[in-house]
Amino acid sequence: MWVSSLELTDFRNYAQVSAKLDSGLNLFLGRNAQGKTNLLEAVYVASAGRSYRASRDAELIRWGQSHFRICASIERKPVPMSLEVSFSHTGQRLVRLNGCERVRAAELSSYLNVVMFTPDDLALVKGSPADRRKFLDLEISQISPTYRSWVSTYAKAVSQRNALLKQAAAGAKASGFGASGGNRIGDLLEAWDEQIVDAGSRITARRAEVIESLAVLGRIAHRKITGTKEILTMRYVPSIPLECSASVSAIAELFRARLKELRRAELARCVTLAGPHRDDLVFEIDGMDVASFGSQGQQRSTVLSVKMAEVEFIRSRVGDEPVLLLDDVLSELDEVRRAHLLSEVVGRHQTLVTSVEPDAIRMMPGSARVFQIHAGEVTGFAPPVR
Repeated sequence: MWVSSLELTDFRNYAQVSAKLDSGLNLFLGRNAQGKTNLLEAVYVASAGRSYRASRDAELIRWGQSHFRICASIERKPVPMSLEVSFSHTGQRLVRLNGCERVRAAELSSYLNVVMFTPDDLALVKGSPADRRKFLDLEISQISPTYRSWVSTYAKAVSQRNALLKQAAAGAKASGFGASGGNRIGDLLEAWDEQIVDAGSRITARRAEVIESLAVLGRIAHRKITGTKEILTMRYVPSIPLECSASVSAIAELFRARLKELRRAELARCVTLAGPHRDDLVFEIDGMDVASFGSQGQQRSTVLSVKMAEVEFIRSRVGDEPVLLLDDVLSELDEVRRAHLLSEVVGRHQTLVTSVEPDAIRMMPGSARVFQIHAGEVTGFAPPVR
């Protein structure tokens, strides 16, 4: 699959722009704050239904305007299609397939898959467990609408259960349950336990399965990108101790038992202390924790390897190559890693790359399409002959 054209109206700093993209490598050149990243963000929104860097859709509307609109034409078998996302300052969102059929934003990844890499993605290694859980959930949700549903159901159940724990901590009188409030709250907690165990055990099982696949793909990608014999490993650290290849039912039993063990502590702290919302993911190179002891180059290579593993994982599941979005990545890599990365993507994926360095043109193959970005204007031109 690939994006053949992109049309933007009042999106970020673009008043009106239309760009024809190449199925291979596309380089967007320009100084900082000209709109390069905004183009990649628009493609991401067309796939995910939301931005990866804005907390509210209203932030994507060009200053002083009433709405934004993104329209992406997608080449994908068996037939091409178009995806449209628009949002008004009144809060109205519209997502359409082929100009007429309305779909949910969460369904967009069923038609367009992307893998995004920005310098901020170093948080995947150096950031909090929440950053790594977010990566996992976005990754799996792209290929599994059912997983998206589980995550949504689980999040709501945990929120309700936490609210009940706070009521219990406030005391029976304050909660309005009367003399039998303690027993009543215990019964309600058990009901919410079943809710989070049902969705949470499925989430945990799917994460374990996906990480097992990503670990193999990431190890291969790391060898290619670094050109070294270093071994990258990815290790799932669930909050519920798991046996190898545990079934959903086995995980559910372990989850249920763990909640009972933690009941007293949860009532004291007013939060749910076990479940997928407390999982983590650890990266190691030759047994060394990359977050704590890895060099900056090793941390960047780890993140990039994981992203390339994500590309291969999506391809293996959906049967198409996802679109690769690389925001200012070339300047973050040394010459060897840069060359290995480009050799991996050229001829395989549609790739959109941004750079502030004019010399980036010289790194591109002759077939690359090059665009100059200046103050929300996009100009295409041919790269110089080498």
